Amino acid sequence: MYSVILKPEVFNMLSEAYEWYELQHIGLGERLLENISQTLEKLKHNPHYYSGTTDNFRQVILRNFPYRVVFEIDNMDVIVYAVFHTSRNDTKFR
Repeated sequence: MYSVILKPEVFNMLSEAYEWYELQHIGLGERLLENISQTLEKLKHNPHYYSGTTDNFRQVILRNFPYRVVFEIDNMDVIVYAVFHTSRNDTKFR
């Protein structure tokens, strides 16, 4: 099984997304975090399943939320660099 490591900036991204969804509807931010948690759990088991972009980056599009998780695989570590809305510019990871 792989280890999932979140870069520090990911926590800020998650906090902002959580707060925005909670303002839209109480409990929706919690659903987003649960969805992300499930996705990270899947990455622990099979990160090679998900499509690559360039420069060794890969991505997962969340189910039920318009967010993507950008990561790379380094030996037995899955390093998550970003969790952001799909309409945001992701050229940093291409």
